[in-house]
Amino acid sequence: MSATRAPIAVVSPHLDDAVLSAWLVLRRSQARVVTCFAGVPDKAVSGNWDSVTAGSAGRSTVGIRRSEDLRALARTNTEPVHLELLDVQYRLPSEEGDLPLRLASLLEPHVRDAEEVWIPAGLGDHVDHLMVRQAAMVATSRHKRRYLYADLPYGGQPAWPVDVTGGVRDATVHVAMRGLRAPTPSSLWRSTLTAVPEVRSESITVQRLTPAQRRAKYTSVAEYRSQLFALRCARRNVLRLRRIFAYEVFWPLP
Repeated sequence: MSATRAPIAVVSPHLDDAVLSAWLVLRRSQARVVTCFAGVPDKAVSGNWDSVTAGSAGRSTVGIRRSEDLRALARTNTEPVHLELLDVQYRLPSEEGDLPLRLASLLEPHVRDAEEVWIPAGLGDHVDHLMVRQAAMVATSRHKRRYLYADLPYGGQPAWPVDVTGGVRDATVHVAMRGLRAPTPSSLWRSTLTAVPEVRSESITVQRLTPAQRRAKYTSVAEYRSQLFALRCARRNVLRLRRIFAYEVFWPLP
């Protein structure tokens, strides 16, 4: 662990989540980003997410993603910490058992000195995000200033609900949904949040990025070149038109 003291610790499940979801936090003050599942798998192992992104074996892909993460975080003057646990796509079922406790133990020294800790809410039900939320809650149980942040792009799909936008909708997404028997963004959002017991709807804080902030955030997001196609923001205009990255949302924990 670095000897520098970071007043803010952002816990990130993967090598991009902190920049995608809590970029404004990283720009606000000196921060440390602790990426939980940044471990390098055996040479022969490849994962399903790799097949739709870099298209190469896991060892090579993780090396690329680590380099991308360092470049992205350098744009925010953030201290990166890469833990050596494996992404779910590389893990065996037999390795899952004590993983939450191991992760909590590994996280604790990196968040101990932080004045604020930011934890993924686990929106989208990705197994790694849920495990990180569980472990981080344990590792930070004595912290007085903790926040859950809305995981992106999960939190903003298929569009942000009116709970976040205050009535503004992504017309393109909503038009595409006409005629489909699908839940509305607001109902999807609320049903997802019911699975996060620590979140109180009345405590939501919404930060809308200015055009300048969105452009600056994109320069950091664009460093994750191996992930852009799968994240559907490979072209800059797509990132601007879809309202997913226009907002960052969080909840202070009681």
